[in-house]
Amino acid sequence: MNKLFTTITLPVLLLANSMAYATDIPSVQIETVTMKQLQMTDTVSGYGIVSPDTRSLQTISLPRPGQIVRLLVSPGQTVKKDSPLLEFGTGADAALGYQQARQAVDFAMSEATRVEQLVAQQLATQSQLAAANKALADAEAGLRAQERIGAGRALERVAAPFDGIVISVQAAQGDRLAAGAPLLQLTRAGGQRVLLGVEPDDVGRVQPGMSVSVVPVFSSESKVSGRVAQVFGMINPQTQLVDVLVKVAGGGLMPGTRVRSEILVAKPTAWVVPRSAVLRDAEGTYLFQVAQGKAHRVNVQTGLEHKGLIAVQGPFDPGQPVANMGNYELHDGMAVRGSGQ
Repeated sequence: MNKLFTTITLPVLLLANSMAYATDIPSVQIETVTMKQLQMTDTVSGYGIVSPDTRSLQTISLPRPGQIVRLLVSPGQTVKKDSPLLEFGTGADAALGYQQARQAVDFAMSEATRVEQLVAQQLATQSQLAAANKALADAEAGLRAQERIGAGRALERVAAPFDGIVISVQAAQGDRLAAGAPLLQLTRAGGQRVLLGVEPDDVGRVQPGMSVSVVPVFSSESKVSGRVAQVFGMINPQTQLVDVLVKVAGGGLMPGTRVRSEILVAKPTAWVVPRSAVLRDAEGTYLFQVAQGKAHRVNVQTGLEHKGLIAVQGPFDPGQPVANMGNYELHDGMAVRGSGQ
């Protein structure tokens, strides 16, 4: 009887001892996540100022000397097509030149008529008539030239050739100006550019044609899109950055606005985990994956970060969960317990 009791009791005790030993094995409560493969966004940042597109700029000038009688606009003013910009009075010398041209035409015309009558009376030759007609043609050409520059108009109201903005005014009311002197400068509405400053270490990744997101520094609501038009090849001595020219075709921002921009340089696809899942020690960057109730250390290299996610590369198994919370307590091979998100 005692022998039978001993035989039955021994396995039960061994089982109880093994269960007690199992419960004594240390384990860590963790939370795991599943690895995802996403398309990340690699960008280069820059800061700059919005300015008019140089292709849309037009300088207003007149091809004759004169005086600004009235100036009707100011820098920064928005103007519509055909709205008046200024009134310009033709100079005395230009007006005199026009009168002399008219008188030359009148004289040449009467002279040609007189010679033609003499030819009919056989008192002049055909060569004399040809010379008179040539003089008339020259006088008429001179008059047309004076008319093209507007010398015949004593007072001219200059109107805007298109909808736009007055960028600068180079003359003041009452100024006397030479022929061709710039009066003011207009830019077409809509065409804009941004001259960005980019860190020299980053500019090597920027290429013409890349898309750019442009946002005012003090407001994130007025966001516009553009494209890189030119990457400069030297450091700006004033900013110590490299200039990158961005064209904003649709406009939408006021000239002079200070902006920050993100240049999209790449959109690689990568395996990502939450930033909290990646740890670092003296041996490098790593994460823990869970298999059969145990944590296994996997050394990784990190890449782009976006919205709390970080791209990783290494000998991991994408099908195994990754420890996200409580991972700072883990060691390689440690037992874990917990569930995923």
